[in-house]
Parts: sequence; structure tokens; C-alpha cells
Amino acid sequence: MRKLILLSTFAILNTAIYADSNISNETNQTDTQIQINELKAQVAKLEKKANRNTKKISAVNKLANNDNLKFGIDFRTAYDYISYKNAKGDTDTNDVFTNRLWIKMAYAPTNNISFFGTLSYYKIYGQVAAPHPGMDQMDWIVNGTAGSTNNLRVKEAFFLYKNDTFLGMDIPWTASIGRRPSTDGLLVNYREDQKAKSAIGHNINMEFDGASINYTLENVTDVSGMSMKFCFGRGMSDVNSRYSGIDRNTDGTYSFNGANNYGNTPGFANTDLVGILFNPYDDGQYSLHTVWFDAFNLPGMYFKTPATSTDPAKYDFKQHGDVQGGAASFIADGIGDGITDMLDDTIFFASFAYSKTNPDAGHTMLGKSTSKLGTSFYTGANWPCQLIDDARVGIEYNHGTKYWRSFTYGEDTLAGSKLAVRGDAYEMWFNKELIGKKLTAQIRYTYMDYRFTGSNGFFGDGGAATDISAANTPNAIDIVQDVRAYIRYRY
Repeated sequence: MRKLILLSTFAILNTAIYADSNISNETNQTDTQIQINELKAQVAKLEKKANRNTKKISAVNKLANNDNLKFGIDFRTAYDYISYKNAKGDTDTNDVFTNRLWIKMAYAPTNNISFFGTLSYYKIYGQVAAPHPGMDQMDWIVNGTAGSTNNLRVKEAFFLYKNDTFLGMDIPWTASIGRRPSTDGLLVNYREDQKAKSAIGHNINMEFDGASINYTLENVTDVSGMSMKFCFGRGMSDVNSRYSGIDRNTDGTYSFNGANNYGNTPGFANTDLVGILFNPYDDGQYSLHTVWFDAFNLPGMYFKTPATSTDPAKYDFKQHGDVQGGAASFIADGIGDGITDMLDDTIFFASFAYSKTNPDAGHTMLGKSTSKLGTSFYTGANWPCQLIDDARVGIEYNHGTKYWRSFTYGEDTLAGSKLAVRGDAYEMWFNKELIGKKLTAQIRYTYMDYRFTGSNGFFGDGGAATDISAANTPNAIDIVQDVRAYIRYRY
């Protein structure tokens, strides 16, 4: 731009100087000087304008190339054939198509701070029946529940701060707050064909808003891979929203003629979860992972009156008490060293978990007014397919006892969480790369054999455990089978 201005100026000056040779030199020099001064002023204006335009272009380039959110897409179309059989032998089957879209976002303005986000759309297509809103819209599971709408929701949105030292010690650490990634965690990630997210998927696979802080301890302990993470999550807040219509009267009662915007909700408290994830050892091949948590004021349906010939049973939604839980998981990412190529690339895991209820006074949890202990065992292995290139085969098994209660409501299966099963669950899957990781496919078969009711319930009477073979449970689900096939595009 500057070269063009200077050349234009030079041409104009030449024209001005030599345009009329009959004018006297003195007059010509005077007029020329005036023209030169005018042209200098015009050139200065043009250069100033050019500089402004250059700055605008630089700003646009910076926004386009360096200083903006980076987006990614994860789109999956799946087909599920689902079969239910109840205790008296009746069956119900259906085939369901779904589209799931994750729009991923990330941005790192500095080396220490990053932002991550995921928008989620998960839709049944071909469905014509009207949806029945209920627990499927609960915040813990809404992004993992296929529905009949085209809603785009926030699945994840959080920032991450990281530093190489903590209080002058050689302890790398991170801190994060927001809508945290707490689904598709460790162990579950293998069948989902993706990197593990936070927490152990054996007993935690649901969405939470909260915070975490993680410390890498191997530099100060000389133990490979040792780390500790502290987590806090809130699943339901004790607060009235704006215009909720609930107001406190002077006599202590409530009416629906006003609102305490963001004030306490009568009869409810905050549903919170605190946890510690401790990894004692991880050398890249063999690793041990543990988690302990305590969850407070957990909700569920409270049974009020039984059904009659004219009226259905009545329930209230209440908070019932606390649940404590934990898990310990062992992973071998490669079996042995150089025995065979297949064993070198085989992943084996085994995990044990427990849950323990603590009902509030005057309330029940899982249908009982006393504390109940439940346990679960989960194991699996996956390896490279020996017949087809760029493919993996996996098998998994889990068993839950009568009062086992997991927090796996967000598990991605249309038939219900297999890890919540009070009984036995078996699964086989086959993952194939079609065009690297950009286009992949899966075939998966899940078989769930329930021994007790309430496996997928919440923490009130809906989670009560009754033997499936009992005479009073003819409609209880006994066997569930789910065959899934999908094709998935990621970039």
C-alpha cells in the first residue's frame, strides 16, 4: 500500500513540475511547492487510513487464526434393538434410531488457563408418540437421555488452571470449576471408544456442576504416577428460581402468591457430593485407581398411598438421606512384556465398589429405614481383533448385590445402566476404525439379568430391592437385551 502511494505521488509531482514549460521558473517553483505541500498532506492522510486498515486486517487474522475458540464435532447415528422380559414371562421389544451430536469447544489464552465446553444434542428420530416428561429431564442425566426434541444443551463448560509447582514444591497441579466432565470415565471409556474422563466409571457416571483440584505427587514421593484429586459437586440446589410462585407467610406457612427469588426451597436442601480420587501407582502399563465419596440429601419418590380400583398409587418427591461409596480399580494396559504382540496390546481391568445408605430420621432409602451396604464387581478385557485390521474386541462382566446403588444414571445405554444392575450383566463389543479415528463403527451386545428390583431407581422407595422371583413382582423387569450398532464421525 505504501509503495502504491509513493509511486502515485511521484507521478503527480512529475506531471505538476513539467506540465507547462512556458511558465517562469520562479512562478513554476512557487506553484510546484504549493502543490507538493498539498500532496504531502494528502499522502499523510492516505498513510494514516492505510495504517488503520492494516490494524483491522491484523485483528481479523488474529481472531481467525490464533485468538478464538477451537471447535470439534462428534456425531453418532445409532440403532438399538431392545428387548425386555418381565418376571411372568411377557416380552416387549422395539428398535430405536438415535442421532447424538457433541459440539466441542476449547481455548487456551495462556499456558496456564484453558476453557473447555461441550454442547449436546441427543434425539430419537422416527418417534411419533408424545414425550412424557419426568426423571429423564433431570440435570444428572439429561444429556445422556435420548428424547424426541431437537434441544441443544450444555453438557460441559469449565475452565482449567494448571501450574508446575505448588507452594514452591515440585508438585504439578490443576484446578477446575464449572460443569465438569463426569460421564464416560475410566473403565467405561474402553467400550465407548474414547479417552477416559474424570472419576471411575464403575460407580460414578453422571453429570455434575462443581470443582476439582488435582496434585501430581510422583516427583516428591518417587512413586510412579501417584496423584490425588479433591472433588466437589452439586446436583440440586436448595433455591427458588425467579417467579417460582412460592412465598413464606408471616405464620411460617407457604403460599403460591409470590416468590422469594433464589431463597430457600421449603422441604429441600442442597444435594452435594464430595470425593477424593487417589491413584497410588501408574507406570503406564500397570496402574491402581481409587475413589471415595459422600453424597448428601439424595432425592427419590416417597410412597404415600397405595393404588385403589379407581386411583393410582400416590408418591411425593423428597430427599431421603446420604450415600457413601468407593471403588478400587486395577488396570493392565498390556499383559506381560513381549510375550506376544496381541498381549502387549491387550487391556485388562478389575474393579470392586461399594455403596452404603444413611437414611434421615423418619425416612427410608431403597425402601429401608436402616443403613444398607451394597457391593459390585466389574471386570473386562479388550484386545486388537486378529481377523480385521484397525479393530478391537471387548468383553465385560459386572455383578451387583441386593442393595448396590451406583451413581451411573448418565451411562450411555438406552436400556438402562448395566453398572447399576442388581444381578449380572454381560457385554461384548466390536469397535472398528473406518477412516482412522475420524470415522468409526461399533457393534455391541448387552445382556442384563436382574435378581432384585430397583436397579435403575433413585434413592427413595423406587429403589427398593425385592426379589424378582417373588409372587408380588410379576411385572418387574427380569431380563434386558440391547443390540447396538453405530457409525460415528469425529474431528
